[in-house]
Amino acid sequence: MSHIASTSQLARNIFSGWATLLVEILVAFVLTPYIIIKLGAATYGIWSLMISVIGYLGLIDIGIRGSVGRYINHYLALKDQRAVSEVVGTSTIILTLLSLLAATLAVILATNFSTIFPKTPAELVDDIRFALPLLAVGLWLSFISSILANLLVAKEALYLANIYNLITLLVRSVATYFVLDAGHGIPALVLVTLGTSLLGIVLVWWSVKRVFVADMPSFLLFNLTRLNEMWRFGLASFAARTSGTLANDSAPIIGMWILGPEAVAIYSVALTLTQNARRVLDQASTAIFPSVMKAGAIKDFPGLRALYLRFMDISFAIASLVFVGLMVFSASFLDLWVGVEYSSGAMVIAILAIGYLMGSTCSTGPASLASLDRINITMWISLGEAIACLILTAALPGLFGLGLAGMALGSTLPRLVSSCALYPWLSIRTLGVELREPLLRGIARNLALTAAVAFGFWCIYALTGPASWPGFAIAVALATILHLVLVGSQYEGLPLIGAVTDRLRRLWQPTKPS
Repeated sequence: MSHIASTSQLARNIFSGWATLLVEILVAFVLTPYIIIKLGAATYGIWSLMISVIGYLGLIDIGIRGSVGRYINHYLALKDQRAVSEVVGTSTIILTLLSLLAATLAVILATNFSTIFPKTPAELVDDIRFALPLLAVGLWLSFISSILANLLVAKEALYLANIYNLITLLVRSVATYFVLDAGHGIPALVLVTLGTSLLGIVLVWWSVKRVFVADMPSFLLFNLTRLNEMWRFGLASFAARTSGTLANDSAPIIGMWILGPEAVAIYSVALTLTQNARRVLDQASTAIFPSVMKAGAIKDFPGLRALYLRFMDISFAIASLVFVGLMVFSASFLDLWVGVEYSSGAMVIAILAIGYLMGSTCSTGPASLASLDRINITMWISLGEAIACLILTAALPGLFGLGLAGMALGSTLPRLVSSCALYPWLSIRTLGVELREPLLRGIARNLALTAAVAFGFWCIYALTGPASWPGFAIAVALATILHLVLVGSQYEGLPLIGAVTDRLRRLWQPTKPS
């Protein structure tokens, strides 16, 4: 089926995303201390605050940006090129107008920054008035870049967007190093940010033109019907995302009231690790998204069922490595990374990791519902999750005295209910009863794989007892090899890692001579 990505396309898109993510983490690890040293704590704090302000101004799109990819894929599947142009043109015009509003707000904030934040150093006031409006221009560039990237993703060329993100990240990092080394400050950082954003847009624009050729969409074609579609979908998507963010981020705030800053520090470290691990799985979700949206657009229910089962295997194959690895090795990692005083965070990591791991059960369920214009269902589920998280996160640590474990359970239990019960049930009802039996078999198979991985990882941990970075690296390497062997024994032709696991499979299961 041409509207569903092939194994090679998925692998190319996801591995390129992982490479970009790895470089991004390494750059942040190396460059952040350098920026702090060169700018000084106060100036770096102001720079970070301005970035946060622009991040909040980005909410001004109210979900329009998040609906662009859905409708580009929708109309590509229907082979309606004019509607694709209307989606692109309408979103470009609306996001540009909203960016003008954001820029106006940025100018007002910059002019009154020292009044709003009285502790702003006087010597930085002029820099802020220069930088904040230009950062709002950068927000507009990010809106345009997201539209272009969605066009590439819809053509299964996510890998190109990832490559260009990697190029701009490296150029921005090198430029940041040199301007700071030359003694420049916030104004130079802003110009570097804008310049590299422009470079990224030029590269993606060039690729979009090459991919679409004669079908290149118009960026100036406005249509009120398309706006209404995107607005309706975008508002529901925005509400679902906001509820999800609230569910994840409420625990540290509530924990500050109940348990104090030391507990929040431990929980925040654990949350950072699990959320970064989640980004590894998110790369796979991004790659499968176009196929789901296109299958939903043409009501290809067999295709949606196949995607659900296929992506569940992919998710468990990735999650059993990443999240089981966190559960088993996080105690040693925390001791080596931030010290033994944070070792209690290993329990938090284990609970949060179980929630994310079992989230693989719902597979493409939420995306499938969205592709069939049932986004409101996911919105209400996300809202219910957020409310349940708030109640449990407040009750379990305080009323029941569960401390850090209660905070983690409060964030995890509602997610387990929706991932392991609600979404599979809704998916069967929506996509057809034909999904039930293979889904149950797939869950049983993947849970057996996860149990085998967990046992193997625990044995490696018990035998190596990693107490140093070299020992930790060896233990993780052995665990990764064991994981590949176990996955290879379970599946044949598995997307993403099948090229490796199929070779391993042939080594211990040679083809019998005819």
